[in-house]
Parts: sequence; structure tokens; C-alpha cells
Amino acid sequence: MKNYGNPTAITSALALMLSAGAATADVTPADVWSDWQNYLSDFGFAVTADEAASAEGLSLSNIVLTQTLPDDAGTTTVTVPGIMLEDNGDGTVGVVYPDEMPIIMTGVGESAFVMEMLYRSSDLKSTVSGDPSQMLTEYTAKSVGMTVGALTSEGETVEFDELSFDIADVVGSTKTMLEGGRAAEQNIRTGPVTYAFAFADPDPDPEGGASSVKWDGRIESLVMTSQTAMPDGADMNNMSAALGAGFLIDGDYAFGAGSSVFDITDEEGTSTSGTSASSGGNLAIKMDESGLDYSGATNDVKIEAIVPQLPFPVSMGMKEMAFGLAMPLTKGDAPQDFGLNLKLADFALSDMLWALFDPTGKLPRDPANLVLDLAGKASVLVDFMDPAQMAKIEDSDDEPVQMNALTLNSLLFSLAGAELTGQGAVVFDNDDMTVYEGMPKPVGDVAFKLTGANTLIETLVDMGLIGPEQMMMARMGLGAVAVPGEGDDVLKSEIEFTEEGGLIANGNRLK
Repeated sequence: MKNYGNPTAITSALALMLSAGAATADVTPADVWSDWQNYLSDFGFAVTADEAASAEGLSLSNIVLTQTLPDDAGTTTVTVPGIMLEDNGDGTVGVVYPDEMPIIMTGVGESAFVMEMLYRSSDLKSTVSGDPSQMLTEYTAKSVGMTVGALTSEGETVEFDELSFDIADVVGSTKTMLEGGRAAEQNIRTGPVTYAFAFADPDPDPEGGASSVKWDGRIESLVMTSQTAMPDGADMNNMSAALGAGFLIDGDYAFGAGSSVFDITDEEGTSTSGTSASSGGNLAIKMDESGLDYSGATNDVKIEAIVPQLPFPVSMGMKEMAFGLAMPLTKGDAPQDFGLNLKLADFALSDMLWALFDPTGKLPRDPANLVLDLAGKASVLVDFMDPAQMAKIEDSDDEPVQMNALTLNSLLFSLAGAELTGQGAVVFDNDDMTVYEGMPKPVGDVAFKLTGANTLIETLVDMGLIGPEQMMMARMGLGAVAVPGEGDDVLKSEIEFTEEGGLIANGNRLK
């Protein structure tokens, strides 16, 4: 994967330049510019600009931000033609941007690339108030947007027919506080967000693949809140060290109803087209020394597509798609918590899709569901955010993590009238790698319940999708690990991993 610089640093640098960082006393154009430079320096950028002070304020031109990438991978350069910091005469500063700002990002060395972009704004107004230790930037814009013109990498240039996004009706504020470092609070509300992607491959792969893609979408609104903390002396090019010093980012994002239209054409001119829609959702991310928490959900998802292999439209939907991930990032002496959850609720196919393999309607067509909730403890042996440590792990047979415990809080999978549930917990003995041949010995138990399996198998045989031999093998497999439970067509399975290294299923020793 190409290294196009530190995404966090580049995004934060642009955000600062395009908004700016509340509260009492006076602030001058020189204060604002000095604060920007200090902030960018914390992210590893060298900053140069032509400055021209006047009674009106401070004019900045030929702004160049240069960042050296980790491991001597090259540099990233961001250029901005000009920004005016106006002295409003009342202790506040107005920030004036051009309607268009070309931005060129370049990398040299092993990750050589050139990316040409154009930042666009309409009726963007920004005011900075406060004092040098605490600034509040309040801004509004009729619209802001970005267009990517071309990307050159490894000597090849990709020209996009269109790659852009636009955000309308932006209202926001950024409050920065300087005390033992830099803390910031940001709040943004927007109107519709539109995006477009169009690309035609001038030399498509004759063995397959898309020769052109067109994708247009819209999100009705965005609400974003975030908090960040950057301690004094934190090196943002060394994220592992920055986390250890107290770096924090905590953001919540809510998005309104969305929709998109797409058309993908292969090298033979065959087109797959369709639409997607949702009623909205949310995204949250938090990263600090304790680890990473990342979660999100999208509601009422609907997809319709026309594919050349089928004579009718493909239609499917889902009530909710959600995920959550919690994981440690830094090396620690004691086991650390982690978690993973996934939810796909009420996944439904159209009757025409069902009819492809079940024309007579023998299978129950209730929506399918998948819910998985895992938690555990693990010993982290490296700092995941330290490229040098990760490189050593990749070049060795060492494992970056040791599993100490795993808990299945819940499992639910339902499809075509059958349902599987489960829960349980095990701990792992990493000092015993022989009982399970190279794996740590598990100790604990897990219980499962399966309802409707025999009925589903019989229906599949009746439909001719599986034969009697496959039915017999399936029932023998279930009989090896499950016993009848309470109720009709119910199987249960209690799996125990013993301290002595045994494996017991429903009282029968398997190992």
C-alpha cells in the first residue's frame, strides 16, 4: 500500500487552514497565524509563507506545508496560494479565503506520487475571537467542496472524469485551548452532502474488471462533534509515542438519509446499474492510550440493481447494519480488554430473488438476522502504531498478541426458519502450546442451541438442493456434537474444554 502521508495530520492541517481555532480578550492576525504555525509544527509540518502586514491585517501567500514521512518514505507537500487575516478592529480576526484554492500533494522516494486537488467554497465567512491562549473560530458557508483532478503514482497518471464532494449550508465552531498542550472542541452542522465519482479506464483489462464506473450520492445532513487533546512535545509522526504522552481524539458523527445511483460497465460493454438508500445512521471513533473504539450503524438500507445475468431487478434490504470494535493499541504488561460486535438485522430478499432457488415457496422467507457480541482480554506485545515494531514482527515468526480470554456474550443467526444461538467463555493457557498443537490450551465452556435444523434439511432434500446422502451426513455431523433439547426440532450442544486438556461435548469425551 502506498504511503500518502499521515492522513490524520494532513486532514487536521487542512481543517485548521480552512476553519481556524475562544473566548475573552483580544486576538490579532499575528496571533492567529502564530497559532496555526505552532499547530502545524506539532503535526510535523515545516511551514513557509510570504507575509505582508498592513493596517487591514496580515496577508499570507505562497503557503507551503512540508511533512517528512516516517521511515524516510519521502515527503508530502501541501500548497495554498493565499489567505487574508483581517483585523476587524474589535479584537477579532476575519479569515478570508479565495473561492478556489488549488492544492497539490506530492510524495517522493519509495512512495512517489502527485495528487492535484481543488478546494472550493462559496460565501465562506470565518471569525476568530478570544486571546492567544484560547481562541474560538465561528464559521458559516453556503458550500465547501473538493475536487480531485489527477493522481500520478509510479509513473502512471489516473485522470478522473469526476471525483468530488460538496457540503452545503455549513455552520460550525472550533474552540482551542492552550494549557499543557492543545485541546480542541469542534461542532459542525451541515445541509446536504453530495459526492460524485466517474472513471473510465483507457486500457481495460481484457481478462475482466470494470472499464468505467459512475457513482453519484447524497446525504441529507451531517452533525459532527469532536474533542482532541495534543500534549506539549507530542510527535504526531510517531503516533505510538503521542498516545503515550496523552494524545486523544473523540468524535461522533450523525448523518441523515442517504441515497446513491451507480453504473458499472465491464470491458465488454455490459452494464450493472442500481440505486441504494438508507434513513441515516451514526459513526463514532475514540482513540487514546487505552486503545481504539470504533462503531457505527446505518438504518433502513435498501439496494436495487439491474444485473445482466438476471431478467429482473435485484432487490434487498436490511433494517439495521451495525458494528463495534474495541482494541488496545499499545504494549502493556497486563492483559487488556478488546471487543467486537456485529449486527445485521432483518435482512430480506425480494420474492423474485427467492424464486430463483425456491419457486414454489417451500422455504420460510422470514428476514435473516446475524448478531455477534465478543469480548476478551489479550496481551499486546507490540505497539501497533509504531511502524518499526510492526516491521520487526512482520519479519519474524513472533505473534503481536497473545489471547488470554474470550467471551461469547451472544450469538444469533437465523435463516430460512432455522435459528442458532450461543454463549460461553474460555480462558487460554499460553504456557501450554502442546495439547492443541501450537495453540494455547483453552479452559471453559460454550453452549449452543439450534432450532429448526432438521426441518430445513428435509425441505432442502424435498426441493432437490441436496441429496439423501448429504442429508445423512449433515444429521450425523449434528449428532456428533448435539443432543435433543426441549421442544420440537431443537438441538443443544454444551462444549467443555477441561483443565486437563480434554474436549467434552454433551458429556461425551471427544479429546
